[in-house]
Amino acid sequence: MCDDNQLCRWYLEMKGYKFTTENLQHMDEYRHEKQKCRYGRECRAFNRLLQNGYRLDDIGHCSIYFHQGRRGGTTVEENFGSKKFITAYQNWGVDLPKGTGFRNGIVEDGQLIKELEKNNYAHVMTLTSGPYKTLNDVAREKLRHPRHRKMGSPLFHDQMLAVLLYTDTDIEKPKWPVLGSLLASAIWFLDENDNKPRPPTVYHGLNEIKIDPSAFNNYGTTKVYSENDEPVFKYGTFISTSWDEDVARAFSRGKGALLEIDLNTDSGIEPLIGADVSWISKFSSECEFLIARSATFAIKSIDISQDEDYQIVKVKEGPFSHSRMKFHNKYRS
Repeated sequence: MCDDNQLCRWYLEMKGYKFTTENLQHMDEYRHEKQKCRYGRECRAFNRLLQNGYRLDDIGHCSIYFHQGRRGGTTVEENFGSKKFITAYQNWGVDLPKGTGFRNGIVEDGQLIKELEKNNYAHVMTLTSGPYKTLNDVAREKLRHPRHRKMGSPLFHDQMLAVLLYTDTDIEKPKWPVLGSLLASAIWFLDENDNKPRPPTVYHGLNEIKIDPSAFNNYGTTKVYSENDEPVFKYGTFISTSWDEDVARAFSRGKGALLEIDLNTDSGIEPLIGADVSWISKFSSECEFLIARSATFAIKSIDISQDEDYQIVKVKEGPFSHSRMKFHNKYRS
């Protein structure tokens, strides 16, 4: 949070419709108490950004005003069509040969663009408004961002592009082994090099989905642990979370469940691998913290909201989750 909050000169400049690289970068890095946009999802600035725009005034508007429901959770469709949460060993290539969805090899230059073309998503690279022509231009700008330089510039171009594609476009999860590999490595490098404190708690909304441990399809060591101790579930895919509870609750639309994820760890347990990507996204007010795939969670409690519309599920890191040694060996070799 910015020490000056809404009295911050950068914030006040943007309220006065003055948008510069400097004040946008400040808004990327420091949170300010935000207000809901009175136009909501009908806001023209918000919708221009949704339609692949990149106007600086639109980004500035959306860094000050919140527009609910864009990101921050899982839908029924993403949950295999079930309204009961299924502990997901899904990946970004569920209909590909085993192992393909978790591509471990070196990704060569140009493979990401080829994958976009193969999946009929090449159009997302072309921006419809603003000073940049393509997402490649934005990626180059983000590589020069002060936050990235303070870390020692750990990401290369296609890793930054993968984060932008995930946070800022409508890419779903059909067949994306290259994007998945680049995104996984980007999260790890950001996790390893970003010295800013991570949020102690993040939130993830489940839209129209309830948590019922009897519906979990655990197997192996996760199943054994779940039967002998606290209920456990696993996410096979990346997890978009927010350290702003309102963002995740807005995504769930007050129905389903709200996961409250404790990022603090017990003694002897490695913390989950994840990264603050809010400074990369053009929707910085969503306060997005992206958790690497294959995270395991143990349920601490399940409560019902005061209006009895949704579950509040408090979880902590579970067993057999992320191994920093494994990530190090994979991406530092």
